[in-house]
Amino acid sequence: MMKVLRGLGAALVWLLATVVMILAAVLCVTVVLLPLGLPLMALGLRLYGYGVQILVPGAPEVKRGMRKRLGLRAHGDVRGDVKRAGKRGKKSGRKLRKKAGDAVDDAGKAGHRGRKRLAGVFGG
Repeated sequence: MMKVLRGLGAALVWLLATVVMILAAVLCVTVVLLPLGLPLMALGLRLYGYGVQILVPGAPEVKRGMRKRLGLRAHGDVRGDVKRAGKRGKKSGRKLRKKAGDAVDDAGKAGHRGRKRLAGVFGG
């Protein structure tokens, strides 16, 4: 519903801008009214810009729409996103440290076994 209203508003602004541009063109043709026609033409171009701004949604609406389309929950603010990301990072770091510690322990045991084996071969 909002998209339709936004489209109608933009169409009305573009229609007004077109009328203003035609009037400005007529005024510019008559050399005497040229100083009045040029600012009116600038106003018409500015109205076209406003029409585009009305038609294009704002950043919060785009963000909300993308979250909805991607199936993500809507969050309150960026601070919560940063907090969640930090928790995930800490959890991943703990898992990585644990895996690295296990790998170091395994390497240490393998080195110890190798030394024992070498000692047995050389009569140690």
